[in-house]
Amino acid sequence: MRTFYLFKVKDEYSKLTKNIPYNLYNTYASIRVSSPDNLSYIYNQYRSITEKVSVDDINNYLMTSMSKYDGYSIYRNTHMYNNYYSDEVSKLVVYNSYFILKCNKSASTFLSVLYHIPNLFVIDFENKDYFWLKNADLTLAV
Repeated sequence: MRTFYLFKVKDEYSKLTKNIPYNLYNTYASIRVSSPDNLSYIYNQYRSITEKVSVDDINNYLMTSMSKYDGYSIYRNTHMYNNYYSDEVSKLVVYNSYFILKCNKSASTFLSVLYHIPNLFVIDFENKDYFWLKNADLTLAV
């Protein structure tokens, strides 16, 4: 099971890091491992590069896009997709400034649906994997 964190990066910062995503990954990784002593600095740094999203808008968008699939369900801000044919099990939780995607496949259907949202940066901290969703090859997803 892989855990992906999806961040909606502010437009001006995405232009700066579009061709060098390693710098953006390092910024998020350093925020993640920072100590609570630097909380105000960490918060300001995070807010300067990450755009807030409307949870209701994202939930409605996902519900509209995914409702045609068997095995899709939603409870509050948690979206589940269980595809019996491809053995995909995915869970997407939507927060104000990021999403958490847990899935057993790297090309989750949720990534295909969220592909149309600009400036989404995807990070798997455990595997040190990161990419811009617009640049991802999602041919394996439904």
